[in-house]
Amino acid sequence: MKFLNSLIHGDALAQILMEGHNPYALQKLETADVDALRQAMQTGEALQAYGVGRIVMSGRGVWAVTDRAVLLRNASQQGVQTIALDQVQSFEAVRGRFGHTVRLSAQGRNWSLFGVDRELARALHLAFEARGVASQFEDKQADSPFWRSSEAAAQDCLQDARGRLQAA
Repeated sequence: MKFLNSLIHGDALAQILMEGHNPYALQKLETADVDALRQAMQTGEALQAYGVGRIVMSGRGVWAVTDRAVLLRNASQQGVQTIALDQVQSFEAVRGRFGHTVRLSAQGRNWSLFGVDRELARALHLAFEARGVASQFEDKQADSPFWRSSEAAAQDCLQDARGRLQAA
């Protein structure tokens, strides 16, 4: 079955492996993501940033930073893991072969998400940095200008997510 997935998603895999770009990274949150995140958020909690990428050996993942916590969603599993911001030791976003890889260290554990859009990774970095978390961001553009994301497009995605998470 995994062989069939490579045929079905061949163009996306070629972009990820050859171009260093995840074509699914700069996107608005799916309805299932919004529903899962909304259930994990407390009343009055506001979204600051999010990133969409891939979790090694698991599939699609979404990380969201609110004014109180970090929400980690693994689309292949049920539920969202919540980590209080005061439990986060460090965050980093580095440019890799598959887009940006973001890493989080909290509660004695490490998490990573790869293939994240550059501008959404920057938004995560800024959200952590604003809350006093040790955060690093490697500011390298994609090799090909065709795959460079724009800050305006990322802000549009963030505004959409904030609005959808606020709606009851």
